[in-house]
Amino acid sequence: MQDQALPTPLILTAGALTAILEPTRDGIRLRSLSDTSAGCEFLPASPLPLFALKLRHSETKEEVQLDAGSGWGQVAIAPTAGGAELSWQEATVAGIHVRVRVTADHDAGALRWRLRVDNANPAWSVWRVVFPQVAVTELGPDAEVFFPRAPGEVQKALWQREFHHQGLYPEPWTTMQFMAAYDQGRKTGLYVAMHDPNASAKDISVASRPEERTVTFTFDHPAADMGSAGNDFTLSGEAVWQLLRGDWFDAARIYRAWLRREGRWFPELGREGREDTPQWMRELPVWTTCWGDRAAVVSKVKAFAEFMDVPVGFHWYGWHQIPFDNDYPHYFPVTEGFAEGVRELQQAGIYVMPYINGRLWDMHDGGVEDYQFTSVALPAATKDEAGQPYEERYGSKEADGSPVRFAVMCPATELWQERVRAICLRLFDEYRVDGVYIDQISAMSPKLCFDATHGHPLGGGYWWVEGYWAMLQSIRERMPEGAMLTSECNSEPFARWFDGYLTWTWQHDGQVPAFMAVYGSAIQMFGRAYRGGETQGLALRMKAGQQLVFGEQLGWIDPDVINEPESAAFLRQMVRLRWRLRRYFYAGEMCRPPRLEGDIPTVRADWQWKDAWWVTTDAVLTGAWRLPAENRLVLTFVNVSDAPVSAAVHFDGRQHGLDAEEVHVTVIDQEDTRETFVAPNAFDRELTLPPRTAVAWEVCPRDYGA
Repeated sequence: MQDQALPTPLILTAGALTAILEPTRDGIRLRSLSDTSAGCEFLPASPLPLFALKLRHSETKEEVQLDAGSGWGQVAIAPTAGGAELSWQEATVAGIHVRVRVTADHDAGALRWRLRVDNANPAWSVWRVVFPQVAVTELGPDAEVFFPRAPGEVQKALWQREFHHQGLYPEPWTTMQFMAAYDQGRKTGLYVAMHDPNASAKDISVASRPEERTVTFTFDHPAADMGSAGNDFTLSGEAVWQLLRGDWFDAARIYRAWLRREGRWFPELGREGREDTPQWMRELPVWTTCWGDRAAVVSKVKAFAEFMDVPVGFHWYGWHQIPFDNDYPHYFPVTEGFAEGVRELQQAGIYVMPYINGRLWDMHDGGVEDYQFTSVALPAATKDEAGQPYEERYGSKEADGSPVRFAVMCPATELWQERVRAICLRLFDEYRVDGVYIDQISAMSPKLCFDATHGHPLGGGYWWVEGYWAMLQSIRERMPEGAMLTSECNSEPFARWFDGYLTWTWQHDGQVPAFMAVYGSAIQMFGRAYRGGETQGLALRMKAGQQLVFGEQLGWIDPDVINEPESAAFLRQMVRLRWRLRRYFYAGEMCRPPRLEGDIPTVRADWQWKDAWWVTTDAVLTGAWRLPAENRLVLTFVNVSDAPVSAAVHFDGRQHGLDAEEVHVTVIDQEDTRETFVAPNAFDRELTLPPRTAVAWEVCPRDYGA
């Protein structure tokens, strides 16, 4: 008997993006994904399966792997008016039915995917779902890959070398839900993203396979109620593959456009940016931080503020009597003179923000004794599959020399929400602080909690962020007017409830300000880690210069830096220039940073992130910010090196949305207007920057600036 003929492959077109889906004997495979206008095939000879599933037996814990390409008794592809519906049934585990709907967006050149797994099996659980996943073949010798570590990072030549990065979103190494591969020379690329408005937990990874000359992009979702027999899975939001005619900045613009429409955590913005953040916090140009009681910190913080001669934020560590990273969350009583120190600093124009931790409870929270952990906290701690609390250690020691062991608390529980809220409100109401820094909330991955008494789905889903949303909303509703909240690092889905994120993990080669391109004016960023080493002066200039052009609030630096004349002078220059330009950063939006033409040298310094940590940047760093309602923008240029640098600046106002035939340009530094000139809306001009110098060009239509 002859084999039955296979159905005809389905060709999907979305503008110039074309996909070919091909049925096989026992599956469906993606045979091609191409940019027809550029003549570019994205897929390698052996593409990844469209999806992969991991199933687990609820009693025996046996695991079975399934994927889209094989192992199914029945598959179907049904064209629809806007795309297609795909179906997989009758796998080796009975009762599993996978449905995928794909929609072609012709205007955007995008394919939008939704996936559902129906599980009618009474013994098996959907454990994890990998979707979307795609391997991209080498696009060209100059092709680049973007992925969302910290502010965003661009890596070159990944197809030729080993590379792997993975993180359980949301966390600081995986701060957003999009990646991209592109070749600007060929003017083609692929944007790969999850547009998930709920920010559900997902492992996001990028990995190279140099032997195959491919780079893979995957999103691996732990299922809600993982381990529970018969659980279904519905992809939260949609997966997106979209043609990219540009670079990381264009990819960020795609993500930002979606996020502002649908992201549940994106804050409301007005003409002046984030209007529920106090004006002082939106304007603040610099932060200092140090440890100790009133006697140890107040005088030197005041000296720092006097030297900078601008408003200053102070991040206060060691204000409580318990040791750091020990006996959490019992922060009271405070150290002697704390309340008086807060008032004295505020009278000097300094805004005070004490530290607390928003995740951890010390398992020996009364010195070396179990004070309240077992009796109060344990029921609300996150639990693994065996019912044991997830434990973390950070190097701190108990009085007997044993390591401090912390339980990670579950944000969905009323106990933990109430405890953090009470600490914050006491600091606001009793001690009149200006802000509270709640450590780790936006810095650590979700814990896949399996405690059914907490009332959330077991394991995966988006209950983790929703628990923190409820906690933070309850604090914001009760905190005094003019107060604010911040947290560590910059995992995106808490942006609506925090006024600032600490950027101390922004420490890598190849960093680009993609996070600021998405979140400019929505949340204030601050706080690089300024550390020592033989090259600390250059490292300071690189970090401060990058902070300025990225649009961050500068510093998070020890106030004693004012005793280092060269570093202090450079930092003060950056701070005061940022103060002059502050409205661009809180009311504006980021534009594409200008590219300099010419022989631009690079600099390299040890940033001391973890032991020796060498980072290379251009000697001249650039940025651009725009006030859309006023049709004007500012370009910033910082020479962080010890030698003058000359380069050509090509400016085209149309690329920044500047509508005018001629523009008026004001060249300014930290104190003065250096010169003005009038030019066509597109012009070339030579720029020479002395060493260790910053300058800004404020650009507006000629009539506006006249």
